[in-house]
Amino acid sequence: MLAHSAQRPSFRQLLLRLGAKAFPPVSIMDSSSDRFRRLRPTIKELMEIGGTPGLMVAVATPETLYIDNFGYRDVEKEISVDADTIFPGASLTKAITAVAFSILVDEGKAKWDTPVKDLLPALNSRDETLQNFLTVTDLLCHRHGMAESDGYAVSAENNCLIRPDDVMRHLNDQERLRPFRQGFSYNNNGYELVGKVIEQLSGIPYVEFVKERIFGPLGMNRTFLTTPPPTVDNVAKCYNALDDRTPALITAPQMGNDWWGGASGGIRSSIVDLLKLYKFLLKAFNNNEASEGTLSLRQGEYLMSPRVPLESVSRREASYAMGWARVQLPGRMGHIGINPRYMLDGMPVIGKGVPSELVMFHQGSLAGALAFVGLLPDSESVVLVLSNALALNDVPDWVGQLLLEELLEVPAKLRVNFVEAAKTSAARNLTWFSRVTKLLAEQRTNGTSKPRDLEAYVGTYWDRARIFKITVTLEDGKLYRALQGLDTEKFELHHYEGDTFTWLPSRNELSRRGLFCGPGPTYWKVEFKADDDGNGRIRKLIWMRDGAEANGHFDKVG
Repeated sequence: MLAHSAQRPSFRQLLLRLGAKAFPPVSIMDSSSDRFRRLRPTIKELMEIGGTPGLMVAVATPETLYIDNFGYRDVEKEISVDADTIFPGASLTKAITAVAFSILVDEGKAKWDTPVKDLLPALNSRDETLQNFLTVTDLLCHRHGMAESDGYAVSAENNCLIRPDDVMRHLNDQERLRPFRQGFSYNNNGYELVGKVIEQLSGIPYVEFVKERIFGPLGMNRTFLTTPPPTVDNVAKCYNALDDRTPALITAPQMGNDWWGGASGGIRSSIVDLLKLYKFLLKAFNNNEASEGTLSLRQGEYLMSPRVPLESVSRREASYAMGWARVQLPGRMGHIGINPRYMLDGMPVIGKGVPSELVMFHQGSLAGALAFVGLLPDSESVVLVLSNALALNDVPDWVGQLLLEELLEVPAKLRVNFVEAAKTSAARNLTWFSRVTKLLAEQRTNGTSKPRDLEAYVGTYWDRARIFKITVTLEDGKLYRALQGLDTEKFELHHYEGDTFTWLPSRNELSRRGLFCGPGPTYWKVEFKADDDGNGRIRKLIWMRDGAEANGHFDKVG
């Protein structure tokens, strides 16, 4: 499945693309690069275990630049990835959104502690605390407690189901599920709201602001916040790993195409372009400011400072800043990715036996793409991994941590066995379907009860804000539900008990249709409710998609 290395551009060519001041002119064949290259067999094995068809890696220090390619950007045509291949970066976008707002702070258009309501007149949150006290800092460090939208805002075939005109109505309608400023709870909604603040203060669309004020000055000419236009070549196709680790081609992420998702996960970029960004950010973090062309950043320390703990108990720092997680090594990483859910005994501790060092990192996760970046401010180093698959585990996370331990020169006897960690995490993922079906069976209390005539359930059901609808249809004696009435969102409903049905297909079908495999049993249940007036007519549908009680109730219309 893995391709041989494509013809690599010369080191001088890479430096020219990165910018004349990117890194000093040293040979890519120096001993440091050689030691990273010796990890190639392990990286290939990690890809095989997870089912990742294409991967790019980079390690950049003031002395060394190592860039390497693995596998295919197009499996069917066997076209290899290279340094210019464009991958979805998903939540690597968050650091960019934080920088974008910091530019507006530098210009005096806002302060970090200004209430959002004073920056964005369209804010009209149903939660009084969020309405009156929420700041952009709260949003960027995930401490606001707002309900999430991940279970339905982005769905099958990477569909973004929130229309542009509904974005603020949707965000205003979100309840607060957790105590305000009392802990970390990762949430894309917060970054969507910051995107709206940026538009309000700048007077131009978020995508245009970032392109003009960040990507342009840094020379990031192969970076986009929407799907690259057809004229752009060398764009990775996207895949989900099936149970046998083979890649299933899926629709590429649509984040940002119709506004939603752009500010939280819309970036598509190449290794070369992203290294330009992270070199610039390292300078800003270390000096509090940095300039490149028309781009000036003077909020580096504020952006990188810890805001909220990632762990309730931790010997060393594990915190979240704004668009960055922070871990003082030795420590556990991976908090923003998918590996922790599969590691029942916890993530491995990396960085043992060497001087303690701060790592600022982030990860990106979407159907069809996983990504990892780690910045080491003390050594001015970058570790970057991009991939084109939602694998059976977070392959870029394992590869990134492998490269970090090599960069830090962790003694061999103290290094993490990432191959074993990858096998453990992939194996756990593959038990998900059997675990969910078992729990559904155990939770059934009245399995012999019959449903009503299936026609009774047919209709269109709307949520409280009249943004999301679920259409229920009867076709050839089978019941189906479809989010927003879309064929791509249609799944068969199977009777569970009483007026409750499930819509859980096989794991492979979910993967082929571009969905995550991971939610618990409640997510796969759809319950219908009758009127309270005694006439017995079905008037309500309940689908607990995100833990917010009100978000799970849909009323039948018509």
